[in-house]
Amino acid sequence: MDRHQQQAAHRVWKKRVRRIEDVIKECLVNGEETQAIEALLANELAQEPRPIVPQALLHDDVSVQALLRSLEQWPVSGWIVDEGAVALSMLRTKDFPTLANLSSGKVIQHGRVDEPRMEIRGFLTTLFMVQPSLFNTFCKKRGDELKASGLDARFLYHIVLDKWTGSEDPDDVKTGHAHEQYDEHVTAMLDELDACIRTGKKDPSSVALSRGAKAILRELQERNLSLMAQPDLAHCRDFLAKLTGHIARMAAKNHVFLGCEGDVSAELVEMAEQVCWYHFEAYQWMHNPLEQEPRKVRDAATLVQWMLDHRERQFAYSQISKVAMVIGMTVARLRSAIGELFHQGRARMLRLGGEDYIELLPPRDHLERILGDVRL
Repeated sequence: MDRHQQQAAHRVWKKRVRRIEDVIKECLVNGEETQAIEALLANELAQEPRPIVPQALLHDDVSVQALLRSLEQWPVSGWIVDEGAVALSMLRTKDFPTLANLSSGKVIQHGRVDEPRMEIRGFLTTLFMVQPSLFNTFCKKRGDELKASGLDARFLYHIVLDKWTGSEDPDDVKTGHAHEQYDEHVTAMLDELDACIRTGKKDPSSVALSRGAKAILRELQERNLSLMAQPDLAHCRDFLAKLTGHIARMAAKNHVFLGCEGDVSAELVEMAEQVCWYHFEAYQWMHNPLEQEPRKVRDAATLVQWMLDHRERQFAYSQISKVAMVIGMTVARLRSAIGELFHQGRARMLRLGGEDYIELLPPRDHLERILGDVRL
C-alpha cells in the first residue's frame, strides 16, 4: 500500500512539474522573465516523492546498491547468503572495499546517477556460506582483489570440509531446551533492535572494556605483532593485524548477548580469544599459498615439515617406502617430492658407509645469512 501511495504521489508531482515547465515555455516565447518560476520549479523538484525503501534488518538475495539504499535508512543490517559463491562472484571490484568499510562501521560516501552523494554510516554483518572448493576457485581468480580491499581479513572463517557435506545423520541431531532458549533470545534481540530503529533510535549502544580486559588485549596485540614478523605466517599478516579487533568485538557481543552488567570482563576477552584463534587457524588453512602450488611442491613441504618435526636431517634412500608410508604418500609421490627439493636446492644425495642418503639442507636465505656472517 505504501508503494502504491508513493506511485500515486509521484504521478501528481510529475503533473505539477509539467505545468510549471509549460509556464516557463510561455514566458520564453513572450520574452518575459523566468527567474521566479525557475525558483518555483527548483523547489518542486526537491520535493519529488522517493521510492519506498523496504526496511529490513536481514537480507538474502540483494545487490550491494540495494544494501546501501537500505543502510541510508537503517543503521545496521545483516547479509546472510546460503549461496555465498554466487554472491561473491557478482561483486564488483569497488564493492570489496565498500563491504570492508561497512564491516568496520566507517562512514562511506555513496552516490548514484542524477542524485547527490550520501554519507552512510552503517554497521554490516555478513554470513556467506561457500563450499571450500568453490571458495578456492574464487580466490584463484579474484583473491588479490579480496585481499587488497581488506575484506578477507574481516571475515571469520569456519571450515566445513566438502567430504562432510551429505554425511549428516538426521537421527544424531538433538534439539534440546538450550537450543530453544538460544533461538528465543536471538529472536527477542532482533525484535528489540527492530523496534528501536522504527521509533527513530538509530545510534547503536556501546559497551566499555574493563581495565583487566584492556590489559589482556594489549598483551594479545603484542603477540599478534610478533606473529606478523614470522616468515611462515606472511600470508596471514592482514588477518593478524585485525585479530585483536575481532577479539574485542566478540567479547563485547557476548557481553551484550549474555546480559552482563558493567564493563566487558577479562574473562570474556579470554573466551573470545580462544574462539578467534580457531578462526585464525581456519584462515591459515584457507589461504595457505601451498594449496595453490602443484602437488609435488606441497608434498615436498610435507616431507620437510616431517623431517623437522622428527629432528631428522637425513634418511637412507633404501628406507623410502617406509618414509612414504609414515607420511601418508605413495612412493612415486615421495620420489617426486625429493626431486622437487633437489630443484629448490633444499636437498642433496650423500653416500655414507656404502649407502645412499637424502640430506635436507637449510633454506637459501638461511645459508646466505650464515655465509655473510663468516665473511664479516
